[in-house]
Amino acid sequence: MLPRPGAGRCGWTELGGRKSSDFVETVRNAGDIVRVISDYVPLKTAGSRMKGLCPFHEEKTPSFSVDPGAQLFYCFGCQTGGDIFKFVMLYEKIGFREAVEMLAGRFGIPVPTSRPRDGRLERIQEAVRLAEAFYADRLRSPGGNRCRAYLERRGIDDESTKRLGLGYAPDSWDALGSHLASNRFKPDEMAAAGLVLARKDGSGHYDRFRDRLIFPIRDVSGRTVAFGGRALGDGEPKYMNSPETPAYTKGNHLYGLDLARDAVRRKGFAIVVEGYLDLAALVQAGFDNAVASLGTALTPGQAQLLARYANRILVSYDGDSAGAAATVRSLDLLLGRGFEVHVVDLPDKLDPDDFIQKEGAQAFGRLVEEAPTYLEFLVAKEARRRDLDRPEERVAAVNAVLPHLARLESPIERASWAGRLADALRIEDDLVLQELKGVLKSGRTNIRHRVREAETPREVESRLVSLMLRFEEGREKARADLDPGDLVGTQVSGIVRTILHLVDEGKGVDYPTLFSALDDDDDKETLTRIAFRDEPEVEPEEMEDCIRALRRQRLMRERRELQKRIQTAADAAAIDTLLDRTQQLARQIDALS
Repeated sequence: MLPRPGAGRCGWTELGGRKSSDFVETVRNAGDIVRVISDYVPLKTAGSRMKGLCPFHEEKTPSFSVDPGAQLFYCFGCQTGGDIFKFVMLYEKIGFREAVEMLAGRFGIPVPTSRPRDGRLERIQEAVRLAEAFYADRLRSPGGNRCRAYLERRGIDDESTKRLGLGYAPDSWDALGSHLASNRFKPDEMAAAGLVLARKDGSGHYDRFRDRLIFPIRDVSGRTVAFGGRALGDGEPKYMNSPETPAYTKGNHLYGLDLARDAVRRKGFAIVVEGYLDLAALVQAGFDNAVASLGTALTPGQAQLLARYANRILVSYDGDSAGAAATVRSLDLLLGRGFEVHVVDLPDKLDPDDFIQKEGAQAFGRLVEEAPTYLEFLVAKEARRRDLDRPEERVAAVNAVLPHLARLESPIERASWAGRLADALRIEDDLVLQELKGVLKSGRTNIRHRVREAETPREVESRLVSLMLRFEEGREKARADLDPGDLVGTQVSGIVRTILHLVDEGKGVDYPTLFSALDDDDDKETLTRIAFRDEPEVEPEEMEDCIRALRRQRLMRERRELQKRIQTAADAAAIDTLLDRTQQLARQIDALS
């Protein structure tokens, strides 16, 4: 897969239009769309193109096509298409800038910057890297015996330890600080990286993590940015985390996502747990699509990260009251962002680590397979804590669930769940629906997502563009004979104008160049569909027929408008004028037939 764009990089988009555009084109020209897409989708040769199963919708028969010559992709099933940047944007769920940087990283192209490099950030990243290696080495040393024994008791073997990069912070006030100092790091640099703390009396610094099992926190590219530490003795707090630094923002990272992202995408869902050891236990048990939220509830930044890889989330927090409350907060956040959410409901106030230790990986796997939807979880929770034989308790249960039900985006799904809620709590359907409407009016506004069915360019418009792309005489014929009015109402007017503009600038005219030059997304979609049309070979002489057909369509539109005006006109002289023009148009249309 592609490397992720680096954190803290100054924006090449700030370099100015020409330099920024040149960088984008350098990246585009350096890559081959077939090789890039093949990293994500198995492709097979099909004539002059490559075919495979579309990664953007479920299908059994391949309808996803990649054209090496045009450097474009297109799915005939879901009508999704574009260039190499569009594919990475859609698959990785990132913006254009991030897609360009990811591809630049793959192709070994340096990303230009508008400002000097941030030396302070680089020093922090280097200090964290050295600290990670230091902790890992101490875990393997004789001084790490107690920490290794603790991992063994928790069922974490050497393979999982290495996979997670676990380490040990010695029971010393200055072990890490002295190591970093020997590598020419100053105390203020160590403090900025969150690795040491200043003594209150101003006499120096001491290590933040002491006598703790260390969990490296990595970004999605696998680079360590911070640490979590669990006390091995009686130290407080039991868990300690790095503070936020220029290299680390707590709410923007998920523990273990660097290891889990491919499995999450492959399996179609992520298991979200709360703590480091919960995640380690799941990794040890073979659940490779698990991540941890580094806190009691998910943040918006973490939800955005998850959305890149799956829209189905299974939340498995602690079974105690605090864990259940965190589960509800996380569910609400995920629902508001359109995820399909399920809950792995753990019994007896157990956390995932304890449950696996007690019941085993297979039992946890069954809970994952049987995980109820979030509303089923909430209804069951309310049913357990209330006496549903009492009418006032049934009403209270409904009112507790309704705000969560209202977060569903689909009105049909909301209505369906209102009926199920009424049945479960033995209340009339109409009353639940009435209350739901009140919640919607006073609370969240429903947003409807409409899917626009892609319009196929008319045959003549498609052939016009193909002729202009393939033949210089076709472009010259269009410039000389095509009237701007002939393109009114067509889907290709912007494409034709851009082709002629490229010719005026002395640039080559082919699919990749034209796609890059188009500003309008609809024009790009239209060009992609044209590129993947199955049509016979065109000849330059056909340009005359295309122009005549477009002009005839334009004249026929004008005649229809005149006929409408004649029907509503009241002045006799005006009607005569309109009739004369209608007759002229009829003769012109006949001449073009």
